[in-house]
Amino acid sequence: MSYTYPDSKRPDLQDVYFELLEGQSVLLTGPSGSGKSTLLRVMGGLAPRFYGGRLHGQVKLLGQDLDKWPHRDLCRHIGILFQDPESQLVTTRVDQELVFGMENVGYARDLMQDRLQEIAAVFAMQSWLYCPTLHLSGGWKQMTVLASIMAVRPRLLLLDEPLSQLDADSADQFLDYLDQCRRHWGMAVVIAEHRLDKLAKRVDKVLYINQGKVQAQPTDKISWLVGYQGTEASNKAKRISAFNKGQRVAGLRSVDFWYTHAQQPVLKQLSLDLQAGEITCLMGANGAGKTTLLKLLLGTIKPCRGQVDICGENPYRMPALQLARKVGYLSQEPGDYLFSPTVRQEVEFTYRSLQLKDYSRINRLLERLHLQPLAHRNPRDLSWGERQRTALASILVAQPQVLLLDEPTRGLDYRLKNDLAVILRDLANQGTAILVATHDQYWANTFADQLLYLQQGTISDTANSNYSGEEMLEV
Repeated sequence: MSYTYPDSKRPDLQDVYFELLEGQSVLLTGPSGSGKSTLLRVMGGLAPRFYGGRLHGQVKLLGQDLDKWPHRDLCRHIGILFQDPESQLVTTRVDQELVFGMENVGYARDLMQDRLQEIAAVFAMQSWLYCPTLHLSGGWKQMTVLASIMAVRPRLLLLDEPLSQLDADSADQFLDYLDQCRRHWGMAVVIAEHRLDKLAKRVDKVLYINQGKVQAQPTDKISWLVGYQGTEASNKAKRISAFNKGQRVAGLRSVDFWYTHAQQPVLKQLSLDLQAGEITCLMGANGAGKTTLLKLLLGTIKPCRGQVDICGENPYRMPALQLARKVGYLSQEPGDYLFSPTVRQEVEFTYRSLQLKDYSRINRLLERLHLQPLAHRNPRDLSWGERQRTALASILVAQPQVLLLDEPTRGLDYRLKNDLAVILRDLANQGTAILVATHDQYWANTFADQLLYLQQGTISDTANSNYSGEEMLEV
């Protein structure tokens, strides 16, 4: 099979051939932008049916050409998780979201109720089963979409970065349930993922994809690659000199915060100092309040009690332009930042808005983030990882005094993660205070000055908490 998007001059997938057996699990891995998401779209019947373009060769499900399946039947047999779970949320409440797919394919009411309770228990959703989807954290949104797909119990499950926003315990719990579904119901699974350590011992087959070409790899090669990733990242981190820490530039003092729908506060008497030249990585379970903490520092929400300051001022009361010169913020949704026709114009927009002058910095940053070959592409046409880097470039180019990053490694392969760690260390060496919310402890350990854990509304040292973190493979 070969596939070409409508505006592409060469095939985005070339001469792909493989068979997927009932109950089999396959890992798709490869560099960011290599074609993993495109292959899932083709397998799910979305390309070229909805994305357009040209398809050569055959794609079959249960022996029948995919383009001959009615769309309703495809929805029953194939479940797809995209990289942007927010785009898949349809209803306004979690329990309604879980039954939405079952209603569409015509399940009986009793079956839907039984399946709802089963799925809620598996994903430990009881405490937020009736919450508004609008108020969910990124990880909880991802779990909600995963759960709604699993409730239909499709024959083929296509997952694009399903672990990217899940904490370690939630990721393990989901993968255990996935193994159970494969054993009991013969569900076949294809997972495109960069967090290889979680999948090394769980998959039957590995497909490595690069520049649209697919090669089969032995599963034991994943273990070697995970070990290599860690070694390379650690070596890069060791080559970077530490910055002589400066003064406090931002933080929170005895902050309480709760949402109007919540029964208990998200943050309780929380205090945190961010110093110039220091990188702090903030970890914690899904829904612990990491994104809420970042938004308090950004001034988009106001604390119920306590004080928040950026360079001695209240961010909630600062004019937007003044705040943008001091604080850079990357959310979990890079699409929120992208509206210009090209990648270069996206970055230049920051320069024009903040009235900056040294345009040579744009080329240097595009080069460092491996965006130079994509400079004239429309950001909306890029892969998730490429869009993530474009949004990051539009923020970093302003050289803010405080940098807030929410899950910045989503969609990035290990080389790009290592490059990002080096860039962050360079920024810290120039005096930037950096706070990163992440589930990727394996990555954070390579460069962070301090690792903090957010639990039950307060911050503690990860070493003294019961946080399980990511397992590191012995090679």
